[in-house]
Amino acid sequence: MVVHALHQPSRHRWQAWALAGASWLCAPAQAQNIPLGLHDLVGTTVIAVDLNQAIDAPVKDERATPNLSSLIAQALNKSPLLKQAQAQQEAAEARRGVSRAELLPSLSLRIAGGPEKSTGINVPNGSDEHHYETASIRLTQPLFNLVQIKEFEGSRKALKASELKVQSAQEQVALQVARAVVDLSTARIALHFSEQQLQDLTQILTFMEARSAAGASSQADLERARGRVLAARQVRLDQQTQFRQAYTELERLTQQVPRALSLPSMQQLGRQPASMSEAQALILEKNPDVQALRLEYQAQEKLVTAERSRYLPVLGLSLEQDHTRNSRGTNPRWTDTRALLVMNWNVSLGGREYYGIQQASAELSNRESRLQEEIDKLQQVTDADMTLLESAQLRKQAGLAEVQAAQMVVEAVQAQLASGRINSLMDSLDASERLFASRQRLIQAIGQELKAHAQLQQRAGQLSNLSTLSGN
Repeated sequence: MVVHALHQPSRHRWQAWALAGASWLCAPAQAQNIPLGLHDLVGTTVIAVDLNQAIDAPVKDERATPNLSSLIAQALNKSPLLKQAQAQQEAAEARRGVSRAELLPSLSLRIAGGPEKSTGINVPNGSDEHHYETASIRLTQPLFNLVQIKEFEGSRKALKASELKVQSAQEQVALQVARAVVDLSTARIALHFSEQQLQDLTQILTFMEARSAAGASSQADLERARGRVLAARQVRLDQQTQFRQAYTELERLTQQVPRALSLPSMQQLGRQPASMSEAQALILEKNPDVQALRLEYQAQEKLVTAERSRYLPVLGLSLEQDHTRNSRGTNPRWTDTRALLVMNWNVSLGGREYYGIQQASAELSNRESRLQEEIDKLQQVTDADMTLLESAQLRKQAGLAEVQAAQMVVEAVQAQLASGRINSLMDSLDASERLFASRQRLIQAIGQELKAHAQLQQRAGQLSNLSTLSGN
């Protein structure tokens, strides 16, 4: 049951919300998931970001209002981080092409000509000066070169790893946008409630000034009330600062200045993992960083094998044709055509092959350690995210009950103010402050829940998929 109760509350709304909240509070704490979102706090799914307008100011076209999906799509189009990852992917693709070219046929052409002087017993007068010409064509095809084969296989693994790194960069950008949207939404709603608190405290201060002028209230109580109003103004300034910071961050990521914003919700972020074990299994399987490190480890294994293969012979096929004239004396044009099976075996390269194996093996150990470190870190942060998510849901439960109680006290105080019969004005000030504090804690709990869920989706490589929904 979804109830819009925090925006312009009435007694009937709060009674309905109290009944709805009671059903949630009676359920077991482990199984609860209170269907309470940011839109329930203000009674609308689209809020005005422009501070010169009311938070629930009507929007001409809500479908054109930027939401989380469209903002992620815009950030992905403009992110320098993503462009860097894409450039690295292009470089990896080019390296794969270079490795593949080593396995394909190669054609070479050599043409030379110039003066030549030949000497010997078969040369008339002991020497012969003439013009030498030669033309050679070589078509070679490697038949067996395990070094090049393994290097090519390693380059294919590296290319797949670079593609996953692009996905990882997309997820990082999407998470930055999600955090900025949540921070902006919660800051705007908190600012709205701080303005309401300031209005309530100002109303009480005006009432106390009138009582103090009539001698019905002490000057000390009046000054304490004035201090509460000044403190509420400071709170509003702090909320404005947080709002501006979140607004600037969102503008930096998307290069857009929205005047209205569609509030994010848990439903937009996809299904929540049912348990810690499910979340860890899903993330370890789908996380792009872990998958990329696994592929880099496999690519390095291929390179280790390639270094060890330098001890093996290399077999190739060569088709050759040579045209010569005046070679080793004055003679007509001569043509030689050959089809050769060529074997090269480098028995020793001065120790280069040995140290190459040592270097590649050390790099393999390094990548294995990085992979294990990333898995351990991922399990730890997944545990923290799930704990944060469950904590936020429990805090929503407690915050809902706290807001309900504080709102009832404020309504009672407002009724007393309206009738002119109020028992303690200081109690009314305390009630207003407690209401704002409880609202703020509830806002923070909902924002914490959204960000924890977004982090889980990002680690599972699914958050950036929201950008595909921007057209819907």
